[in-house]
Order: sequence, then structure tokens, then C-alpha cells
Amino acid sequence: MKTKILILGGTTESRQLASALDERFGDNAQIISSLAGRTKNAAPIAGEVRVGGFGGEEGLASYLKSENINLVIDATHPFAEQISNNAAVAANKIGVPRVLLQRPSWQLPENCDALFVPDMAEAANIVARTARKVFLTIGVNELSAFEGTPKVHFVVRMIEKLRIQPGLNDFEIIYARPPFELADEKKLMRDHDIDALVTKASGGAATFAKIEAATSIGARIILIRRPPPPDGDIVSNIDDAIKWIEKSINQF
Repeated sequence: MKTKILILGGTTESRQLASALDERFGDNAQIISSLAGRTKNAAPIAGEVRVGGFGGEEGLASYLKSENINLVIDATHPFAEQISNNAAVAANKIGVPRVLLQRPSWQLPENCDALFVPDMAEAANIVARTARKVFLTIGVNELSAFEGTPKVHFVVRMIEKLRIQPGLNDFEIIYARPPFELADEKKLMRDHDIDALVTKASGGAATFAKIEAATSIGARIILIRRPPPPDGDIVSNIDDAIKWIEKSINQF
């Protein structure tokens, strides 16, 4: 009987894990990756893919039960707080083992001017007081925090085309998809005379170049702190996730 593994994904790590599990277990496991559906033209993913939400913790619990899911791997973005909490509650309710694949935090350069803040509202307050030209890499849902900020030019980077223009006073939008090279990030920030970078402290290698680039040009880095993870097992890389899965399967 196949082991049914649900990966809550949408990240680079989730795609890598799906490929690794497909290679490791082959026909002995059914790998299902669940995507929220916010990103169009997503990269190919090994195994099955479902798109869309579950309907909160109750909906996810119902799905786990009805689909006879054996294991849940939460490989969502570090700031996807709601789905991670839902996964923890739902898996515990149904009695399905769950692990959080949490990408390592960034190790900031010693000479960087970095400031951690609890939320976007505080970041916007600091920007309004101290910056002139700001590089925003925060996603579309958080842009409203910076609406009405006077005398600041925003360079906003997005992956997907925006359907509605943000309500910022002075801005331009750049569309690009990670990973990003250090030389390109330096050029972008120098060409736009950036003096502050605002980003989520999401970690991982794909976007760390912006941290190095901002440090190299002397720009302040304003980092939104990660939300705390839910209680439960946590691994920080693909190899450890596979070991956790193998151990869990052996306990069935």
C-alpha cells in the first residue's frame, strides 16, 4: 500500500522535496503537493498537484481524513503563518504526523546596517522618517502599509503582474523571478540610488543577494521578523525531511 504524503508547498524547497521523494520512494509513495494558486506559471512539480485552499483548519482536517493522508510536510513560506497553524491543528486533530520544513534564517554580514521590526507598519514608519529611495521586496499584500508615505520613491519588485496599481505616492515596479545574482542586485540598487531595503526575513539562498548588495552600497536593511512556528517537529533541509519521513513510515 502506498504511503500518501501531502506537501504544503509553493516554495523552492517544496518543489525540491517533491522531486527528492519521487526519486527516493518511486511507486511506493503518492506525493501530493498543495499550492495556494497565487503564482501563475509555477515551475513543474514531481508527483500530483492540487491548487487552492482547504477552507481553514476544519477543511484541511477533513481533507486529510477523506484522502487517507499518512504524512504532512509543511514546506510553505516562513511567513505563511495561517496555513502553518492550520496544518498543525488539523494534523493533530486527525492524528497524522506532521513536520515543518523551515528554511534556515539568513546569517547577516557583520558590517550591515540591519534593523528588525515586528511588522510592516513599523517598517513604514521608519521609512517615512529616514529614507528617500526604498527597494520593496515584500509581496503585493503588504504594499498598503506604505500608502501615503511622503517624499519617498519606492522601487517595488514583483514576481507576478499586478492587476491593480498600488496606492503609493511615488513608485515604479520591476518584475523578476528569483534566484537573483549579486552583481545584478548591486546594479539595480546603484542605478536607483537605493538607501533602504525593506524585506521579510524569510531566509534561504534564492534572495540573499539583495542583503549582500544592500550591505555593499551602505543601504539600511529593514527586516520584518518571522512569525514563530507552531509547536511540533522542525527540520531545516531536504535530507533531514527525508529522514523524518523514513522514520515515520517505519513506525506505521
